[in-house]
Amino acid sequence: MGRNLFPLYLMIILTTSILLSTENSWAGRVVKVSGKKVFIILDASEVSSTNKGDKLLLSTPDGKKKALVMVRNMKGNKVIAQLGKGKAARGLVSAPYAGKKKSRPSESTYETATEIAKEEVSSPSSSKQADLRFGVLGSFGTATQSVANKADMTGSLMGVKGLVDYSLFGSLGVRGRFGLDMFSVTGSGGGNNYQTDINYLTVDILARYNIVDSSSFGLFVNGGVGIYSPLSSELSPAGDAALDESSISTTSLLIIGGGVSIPIGSMELFIGADYLYFPPSDDVTTSGLSAKVGLLFAL
Repeated sequence: MGRNLFPLYLMIILTTSILLSTENSWAGRVVKVSGKKVFIILDASEVSSTNKGDKLLLSTPDGKKKALVMVRNMKGNKVIAQLGKGKAARGLVSAPYAGKKKSRPSESTYETATEIAKEEVSSPSSSKQADLRFGVLGSFGTATQSVANKADMTGSLMGVKGLVDYSLFGSLGVRGRFGLDMFSVTGSGGGNNYQTDINYLTVDILARYNIVDSSSFGLFVNGGVGIYSPLSSELSPAGDAALDESSISTTSLLIIGGGVSIPIGSMELFIGADYLYFPPSDDVTTSGLSAKVGLLFAL
């Protein structure tokens, strides 16, 4: 049975358009805070007007002033700044500070230029810029499976997984998920009632992009591949099931989704959905749409 891939292609095109349209729309943004050091990625329009020794005002996206920092080292649009006043946090946006510039900061307020110069402004892929978090995920959704000349079946897809989320820089990261998915569908055809139950051991590798990343709310998209390895299966009626048991094997599938995230102290609650597309065979097509709820935290 053929499958119309237009909705899938449209989803990929829309996701790519969102990423490209938002990539250059940021103001300067704090990507990491380590003690008094504040790592900032500047917007392209800010690079030419920002120099070592300048002060930057850090604010929330809605304009609430949070901290004042001084640029201590700069390479391209990547900046290491030193916290002077207030409290810096990942996700704050930067703007030039119009106050009077000091010719030399005191040793008690800022680290010496020699110490700062020893710290390389790392590239976006450097592990020094990473924010590593762990978590858990629960999911529940619908599944469909069509077997040619047998039946069109529907049912559920439930799962529980562990999470590892690694922020490469700014709003881009990688998310790994591993656990168990339970696939169950039923249907009728040719006078028979069919049922397929498969328990999968799963590993998902996804790219994650935060479209919105404020201190109170986030919006993200994710996409990648899943590797599904069957642990057990049960097919009925015995001897005449809709699915050939020999065809049940490890498979890779496409995952596209997104959701919203809500910071809760040092943790992050997220809610969303994923579309799962199994590569079709000559006579079997399978897909799933799964709602997800998860919790991330830093160790």
